[in-house]
Amino acid sequence: MPPKSPKKKPVAKKAKAAKKTKDPNKPKRVMSSYMYWMTKEGREAAKKSLGAGASIGEIAKEAGKVWGTYSDKDKEKWKQAAIKNHKP
Repeated sequence: MPPKSPKKKPVAKKAKAAKKTKDPNKPKRVMSSYMYWMTKEGREAAKKSLGAGASIGEIAKEAGKVWGTYSDKDKEKWKQAAIKNHKP
């Protein structure tokens, strides 16, 4: 018969940390140039190339491919537009 293993003592659970409250007056961050482009042109361009029945994931992948083909000069235009249209 194998030797009995010593019984383990019950471990006390740690108390959960209190959830931080959000500051309603905290200013919002500036939207990224990619996200700003997506809201203005990206989704529609991807939907046109994929068709109306495309899923959200397919649209996001296609839009990412299109955004990747943009030059830094084109992306800078969208970055400046996102900053300009930022609403705190």
